[in-house]
Amino acid sequence: MLRELDKIYYFMKRDMLSFSTYKTNIVLSVLSALFGALSYAFLGANASMQSVLQLYDMSLTTYLVIGIAFNTYLAQSLTLVQKTINPWALEEVLVSPTRLTTFIVGSSLWGFIWSTGVIAIYLAVGVLAFGVVLSVNLVGTLLVLTLGISTFVGFSMIGAGILILTKQGDPVTTLITIATGLFGNVLFPPQVMPVQLQIIAYFVPQYYFFTCIRLMLTGKPIGLILPDLLILVLMCAVIVPLGYFIYSWCLKTARKNGTLSWF
Repeated sequence: MLRELDKIYYFMKRDMLSFSTYKTNIVLSVLSALFGALSYAFLGANASMQSVLQLYDMSLTTYLVIGIAFNTYLAQSLTLVQKTINPWALEEVLVSPTRLTTFIVGSSLWGFIWSTGVIAIYLAVGVLAFGVVLSVNLVGTLLVLTLGISTFVGFSMIGAGILILTKQGDPVTTLITIATGLFGNVLFPPQVMPVQLQIIAYFVPQYYFFTCIRLMLTGKPIGLILPDLLILVLMCAVIVPLGYFIYSWCLKTARKNGTLSWF
């Protein structure tokens, strides 16, 4: 167990050192988060959406800042596994005495640490510049984050598995990204859309994630999100094992066919 933890640490250290060499990219990422937060906060400060107040009991500014901030985690999770399958790393690791889960966790840890910093920038701008009031239900927030991130890692494994076999792109990431923007409850509640489109929102986990995380960050009790939370638990319980099975099967198939490093 300690040996696996050491490996996770060194995978993270590798990514952190690599990331730190791109100083211009670091500055641009920070500025992007800063001005992104300002843009959406200004939108919320100068717009009105009665449905947000009715559904979530919060201002549009708070709604937008939380949605944009925590979409960073989901975006990171959705591309997590794909980032580990470059041909100069994946094949070498798989022939070493390293577990697949260790490789995935170790290769993704730094990305989540950086995403946490970006989220902190969004929330800080919202609180300090635009009066966003946060009252964090810590247990509920951590539970919702765990379920949301895990579910999107499941999607990432499915997309990466398809990419390993087809070498032609990842349709899963594209479809999930589109679904997040349209039906995921990031920028506007699905309830403002026509009924036919509202129905679609109830079949995507993003809707339940953003519904729950907003209420947990504004001090609501867990009991208030229990129905949505249970649906998110069910989706996570299906998508994560399915994703791991598909990814493992695609890896085995590519190794058997000798096409693992064909990128």
